[in-house]
Amino acid sequence: MTEYTLSLDGAEEFERARLALLEEVCDPHTTRQFDAIGVCDGWRCLDVGAGGGSATRDLAERIGETGSVLAVDLDVRLLEPLASDRVEVRRHDLLGEPLPQATFDVVHARNLLMHVPARLDALRRLHAAVRPGGWLALCEPDFNALALSPPSAAWRRAWTVFCDAVVAGGWDPGYGSRLIGDLEALDLVELEADEVVRHVRGGSVFARLFADTLERLGERMLALGALDEDLAAAQRLLREPEVTFRAPTLTTAWARRPD
Repeated sequence: MTEYTLSLDGAEEFERARLALLEEVCDPHTTRQFDAIGVCDGWRCLDVGAGGGSATRDLAERIGETGSVLAVDLDVRLLEPLASDRVEVRRHDLLGEPLPQATFDVVHARNLLMHVPARLDALRRLHAAVRPGGWLALCEPDFNALALSPPSAAWRRAWTVFCDAVVAGGWDPGYGSRLIGDLEALDLVELEADEVVRHVRGGSVFARLFADTLERLGERMLALGALDEDLAAAQRLLREPEVTFRAPTLTTAWARRPD
């Protein structure tokens, strides 16, 4: 799987709703990240796998009239309305096409590396696009400790097949736990990171986002042996306020390329 975001394929409204949930979960962490880095007037920014464009919009507001943002993704239909004098939208395959080298003050990618093969190659490509003295800003989840309480046999069965399905699709559901180590292996300094674990109620934005993910992968999970009733039970539990959901751990990291 090489796409940055799910291809719309006639399901644009479903994808737009999914990305809106994802942005609601991730945007506060991205805002803190950009604040810590100090993105400001005149910066040249690259947003890779820009999805619905919330990080692109944040960057565009920060860089003023003299800065620029390049937003890239394999599917840019949701990004095209953002195009302006300051924002360029471009279709781009990270592993198949080169990025401008040593160009950007900040290179940002969120929930991207977990979806692509050759993750170290992809990470090196992002790193190479950062100018000396610029910043690499990443965010990736780790699903390994995800759980529901009280326990449910239907949930456990669905969760097992979910893990099989995402691995079969080329995802790495635990990549967030390795992100910091991979960044430490690059030529970067001033590395900082937040690892956030949330325990929330069913029906929260975190739980709804995962319920939508189960729905999106439903056919693949059924092909791998999931039961319809287990998938239905898992989605129902994720929407019940009496249930406690341990959401994926979210690692948000940023580091500077030496001058």
